[in-house]
Amino acid sequence: MMIIVIGSRREGNSWNLAQKIKEGLDKERISCSIITPGNQRIHLCTGCMDCDKNGVCDFTDDMKSNIDKIKNDDYLMFITPVRWNLLSGDLKIFIDRLNPLYSSKGLKGKKFIAVAIGAKGKEKYGTESAINSLTSFAENAGMEIILDKEFNHCLDGTDILCKEEEINNFIESIKSKVA
Repeated sequence: MMIIVIGSRREGNSWNLAQKIKEGLDKERISCSIITPGNQRIHLCTGCMDCDKNGVCDFTDDMKSNIDKIKNDDYLMFITPVRWNLLSGDLKIFIDRLNPLYSSKGLKGKKFIAVAIGAKGKEKYGTESAINSLTSFAENAGMEIILDKEFNHCLDGTDILCKEEEINNFIESIKSKVA
């Protein structure tokens, strides 16, 4: 029902948040799976645009199974750590490789949740730019943005775990949108 895509290959804040969300949704019998593109074999998009013509990427790698999963699920959540006010490179590569779904309108109508986790406050090296990148992608793909969330002051890999109330409130918001 929901796919969570984690933009960090480390088991840090993004991974910890995804695990908490999955646990919270599993308790409500909301099916949830996690994809970590940085730990998969995914080639960089070359911009050949062949997928614009036929809706299929020329590369044979782990994106084929990711695209198949996304085709069959209604909800997508992208979680990115913020690096220099931007989303992570791993997540950008993943988004680029979703072009076969974009060009065939396969993302249109899916429900989208954008999450950014930053080391600083919103005012400097903030999460707002990363959220804007994610929501811009979703809007262009014809997805419906149902939530976005910024978690700030998360530098060490477990800082997010100190935000239990904020996480629980976010999970409740997700449940209300997915139920």
